[in-house]
Amino acid sequence: MLNISLIIPTYKRSRDLLRALNSLQDGRFADFEVIVVDNAAQNDLQKMVKAFNRTARIRAEYIPEPRLGLHNARHAGAHAAKGDILVFTDDDATFDPGWLQSYAKAFTEYPEMAAAGGPVRPIWEVPPPKWLLDFIGEAKAFGHLSLMEPYYEFRLEPKGVFYGVNMAIRRDILFDVGGFNPESFGDVWLGDGETGLNRKLWDRGMLIGYVPGALVYHHIPASRMSVQYLCHRMANEGACTEYARFHRRIPGPFGLFSRLVRIKFALMIRPGMMSLARMIRHDRFTALKARTELSYNLARLRYLIRLFHDKNFRELVVKKDWLEPLEGVYPNEGKSVRRFMNTKIE
Repeated sequence: MLNISLIIPTYKRSRDLLRALNSLQDGRFADFEVIVVDNAAQNDLQKMVKAFNRTARIRAEYIPEPRLGLHNARHAGAHAAKGDILVFTDDDATFDPGWLQSYAKAFTEYPEMAAAGGPVRPIWEVPPPKWLLDFIGEAKAFGHLSLMEPYYEFRLEPKGVFYGVNMAIRRDILFDVGGFNPESFGDVWLGDGETGLNRKLWDRGMLIGYVPGALVYHHIPASRMSVQYLCHRMANEGACTEYARFHRRIPGPFGLFSRLVRIKFALMIRPGMMSLARMIRHDRFTALKARTELSYNLARLRYLIRLFHDKNFRELVVKKDWLEPLEGVYPNEGKSVRRFMNTKIE
């Protein structure tokens, strides 16, 4: 059986983290290590983990990561991990008892499987509003809340998809492809995170599995059950889109200007056309979709304008390997990160 390392990045959510660690105690699989990575490290969290370990059946190793950024926390955990398989989740999740056992079995049975994901179901911390449940409908995946359950059976395919709240990858492959792309620096968004990792695996023709027994529950607080939050998530998606577009190469001024014109068209003309089409189809969510699309396109526009004016920011966008520390790669990189964090894309 392969060795597994579970990596849980956390950022200012110690109560959620404690709930996640407690959930692991009921698992049917015990041969794994747990690594908690404290992003923008807090002194009190280390004490909390030590106190938890005194009575825990499954103990957690605490690692501080002072550099803000989810990708930094994930990579710090990956560097410290001893397992052949790295499993990543979020601090606001809890887990089915068979979660890690299902991943271990699948990676053992399918040595050609590079990475995998599993179902993510919601646990609503308050009763969700009816409009939100209706908006989700029968969707097999709802990325706004990182929910997915597309199949009932195991799948292995070159275009498989996983979410960061429930994913596993062979350690050597994660390092071979250059790790995760940047995602969020706290609440500020730069790149496409695990979506970019999905794309790296697709580009290399690697197989991604879907493991139905590897079930995770994503806890959804009341603050995420709002139109404002959905718009915020779509703004993040806008940043992801532009990052993916320019990550490999940023064109000259003419290429950026052409892109700017297309985005302005999307802001000025497309919303009206799409709203009319939805009204004809009697889509009850016409207004909601128009608002989220506006947030998405405004974020794309702001991202592109920053590419025009900020040389240091352009260096961040084209950086290829985020597994290595920021220091010493580009002389202005730390300054660029600070400037980026001071201007939110919303």
